[in-house]
Order: sequence, then C-alpha cells, then structure tokens
Amino acid sequence: MSEVITGRIITERPRAELEAPGAAQEALFWLRDVLGTVAPRHPVNRRLGPRRYRLELLAELCDRPTFNLVASWLGSEAVPAVKSKQAYADDLRLWAEVARELGGHDRFFVGSVTPGMIETWTKQQKARGRAPRSINRRLSVLTALTEYAKWKTKDQSMVSPVTKHDRPKVDPRDETTATPILEVAEFQAVVDAATTPRQALVPVLIYTLAGRVTECCTAQLADLKAIGGERKLDLRRKGGKGRVFALPDRLCDLIDVATADRDGQGALLLDDEGRPMDRHAVDRLLTRLGRAAKVLPDRDLTPHVLRASKLTHMHDAGTPVEEIQEYADHAAIETTLRYIRRRNTDALKARHATAAVAVYDHLVDKFVTRSGEAQE
Repeated sequence: MSEVITGRIITERPRAELEAPGAAQEALFWLRDVLGTVAPRHPVNRRLGPRRYRLELLAELCDRPTFNLVASWLGSEAVPAVKSKQAYADDLRLWAEVARELGGHDRFFVGSVTPGMIETWTKQQKARGRAPRSINRRLSVLTALTEYAKWKTKDQSMVSPVTKHDRPKVDPRDETTATPILEVAEFQAVVDAATTPRQALVPVLIYTLAGRVTECCTAQLADLKAIGGERKLDLRRKGGKGRVFALPDRLCDLIDVATADRDGQGALLLDDEGRPMDRHAVDRLLTRLGRAAKVLPDRDLTPHVLRASKLTHMHDAGTPVEEIQEYADHAAIETTLRYIRRRNTDALKARHATAAVAVYDHLVDKFVTRSGEAQE
C-alpha cells in the first residue's frame, strides 16, 4: 500500500473510473470509503470546514511509516466495527494536534505523545468538564495503537504513554450521561408525528429490530426475502455479522407502502426526496419527530434512544436477559445488564421513596393540602 499512498490517490474516484486498479489501490479505496468523510474544525476559530476523507486527513497528519501503520490497524480486525474505525480515526487526529501543540511535532508518529503530554492533556480535559468516560476512550486509542505497533513491528520496547494513573475513575453507576429511555406512549407519539410512510418507517424499523443506525441505513430492499412463508430481512450487524430477522406483518405492510414506487432495489430507508438515508439524515429526522412529539425536551431523539428503549421494554415484558442479549447482538452480557440494572434501580428508588411518605405524610398536612396547594 505504501507505494500508492498520496493525497492524489486517496481523493481519486474508486474502481469504476480506473482501468485496472491494483490490489494496493483497491485496499486503499476500501479503507477510504469505510472511514468516510468528516468536516474538520479550524484549529483557531473552530469553524467547520468542507468535508474531507478521514484517510486523507490522516495522510497529512502522520509521517509515512505511521500512516502505513495506522491504515493497517484501522483496516484490520483489531478494530472490527465501522463506527469504531471512524471514531478511532477522529481520535488520532486529536492526538496529532496534541503532539503538534505540546511537542512541536509537525507529523504524528508512535511515541510523539509522551507521558508528560498525557498528564497535561488529561488535566486540561478535566478543567473543561469533559466526562471521565470520554477521556478514557480517547486515551484507550493511544494504548491500542501502541499495542498494535508493537505486534506489527515486533518491537517489544514500545510502551504506551498512558498509565493507569492517567485514567480518571469512572463511576459505573453514574447515570447522568446514560442514554434516556422512551416509554411506550412516548414512542407511539414519535411514530404518530411522522407525516409520510417513509418517515414512519425509520423509527419503527430501528425500534423493532433494536437496530444500530448504521445497520439500518445499509439495509437494502434486495435484503428482504420471502422464506418459508415469512418476510425476512438479512441484516449486516456490527462487526460484519449477518443476522436474519423475521419481520412482523404490520412492519411489512409499512415497508410495502413506503416502497410502493420502488423497483425492489436500493437502500431500504429513503428520505421524502428519494435519497438514501445515512446516519446524519436519520439523526435529523428523529430530532424533528422528537420535537414534534414533545419527548426528551432537554435533548435530541437519537437512534440509540430507540434501540435502548426497545431493549428496556423487552425487560419490562419479562424477556430473559439472555434473549435480550442475543436480540441486541451484544458480545458481552454486561452491556445488556446496564439497561436492566438501570431500569431495576429506577423502580427500586421509586418504591423506597414512596415508602418514606408514610413516615411524614400526616405532618406535611400542616403545610400542604392534599391537592398540593399551600395552606393559608
């Protein structure tokens, strides 16, 4: 790949416009398309610039050997999920800026960020009120890259600049940044706020499948198949895992109406202008529907809220945790338990808080009437 890594190659149109692309070019184009584009902010005024390929930005920020290493890492199964590949690429751009600002390095390389820079950066993030989870995630990228570099280069002297003393403590019971849940009536209000079948299909599909937004956006009409008298959707889940879902009849009815003018090809989810929806288009639509439905007044409605709501409603209905884990396609049951523990904890808190009223109920009558008004 090293022979074709230039800004010109990265920004060229892929496959279809090349007479005979080589294997290295094919690999580069694949990674470029997987990482996608981003609108980088100006380092001074913080304004968003034009959208550019993440891979192109990394080629500019890294020295040549490091870029080859980063491309190998992000393209490998060490980072299996597309969303993780994109997030790691963005985090590496952050660390390249840290290396430039604190270390004076024009180009990022493994080892350009030192333990002293980590200490300074971590304190800066705390001063800005960044969440411990966010700080830890970005620190983990440096550690993961160093471990991959150690394996790739067979240089066992490589050591991550991040230590356990740099990582802020994360409270596993901290719910301030947890994904909110829609109650059943709230979700129904969201669907009711849709004005077209195509709009309604977006929240209904994500909720029904407890799907991740990228999975639903990549679903194609050709992935819908009639098997054994049932309509099924062949969905490609996180990490490239294939899963086949039997679709309920009512969802199929909505799909048929939303795609009535289609020829059975193309993306399953289209906007009202007939354009395939990506995660940004889905975010914008759900934000509008959430506001119209008057749910989550303090934040935007996101696809993950719908996913978390479906899994929580399954728990409310008495579904065993193992079934919820399988349906959500969680690799670790601890991930599933976070939804269930939170729901159980909420119920426990409400029950004990209500029980406390019996202790002081008659005393509050001195100050407040039973209708909640203050006594004269």
